[in-house]
Amino acid sequence: MKKIEILKSYYETNMGKGLPDYRILGWESKEAQNLRFDAMISNIPLGGMKLLDVGCGTGNLLEYLNTKNIKVDYTGVDILKSMIDCAKEKGLDAQFYNMDIFCGNPFQGGSFDVVYASGIFNLDLGNNREFLLKALRLFCRLSRRYVAFNLLHCASCDKEDKYCYFEPDAVLKTLERELPGELSGIRIIEGYLQNDFTVICRKK
Repeated sequence: MKKIEILKSYYETNMGKGLPDYRILGWESKEAQNLRFDAMISNIPLGGMKLLDVGCGTGNLLEYLNTKNIKVDYTGVDILKSMIDCAKEKGLDAQFYNMDIFCGNPFQGGSFDVVYASGIFNLDLGNNREFLLKALRLFCRLSRRYVAFNLLHCASCDKEDKYCYFEPDAVLKTLERELPGELSGIRIIEGYLQNDFTVICRKK
C-alpha cells in the first residue's frame, strides 16, 4: 500500500465523525498532544520566528501557540487535503498548503527559522527509518536555525503493530553519523510522556 493510501485510511476514516481534532490525528488526549507541543516550545525561543509545520493536520500547533501568546510567521503543510481544508476553515493567521513536501518541495533553502514535525513518523509506512533520514535532510536544507520532531518511544508499554517505534540513542547516533556538517547540537527530550520523545536539532 502506498504512503498516501495508508495515511488516508488512518486519518480520513476519522473525519466527519464529530471527533475532536486530537482524536482525528490519533493522539490519546488533548493534554498529551499539548505536552508534545510543549517539549518543542520549551526548548526553542519561537517568538517572531518563521515556522514550517510539516504534517500540520488541522492547525492545532498554531492554535496552541496562540493560547500561549507566542507570535510566529506560520506555514503549515499536509499531504491530506481534508486536513488542510479543516485548518483553513478556522480562519487562523497562517499559510496552509496541501502538498507532499517530500515529492515536490516548493520552498527555497533557508526559508524558515524552524522546521517542526509532530507525529509524521508514527504510522508504520514500511520504510520509516529511511523516511526519517530523508525528511531530516530536507528539513535541514529548509531551516536556518532549528529542526524539531517527535517519535514514538521504543519503551512504550502499549505498542501496536500499526505504529513505528524508535530508540533515542539510535536516533542520536544516526543524526551524528549522517548529518555531521548540518548540526551544531542535538538534544533528546524524554519523560513528558512514556511513549514519546522529542529531538531538537540546532543548525550550524
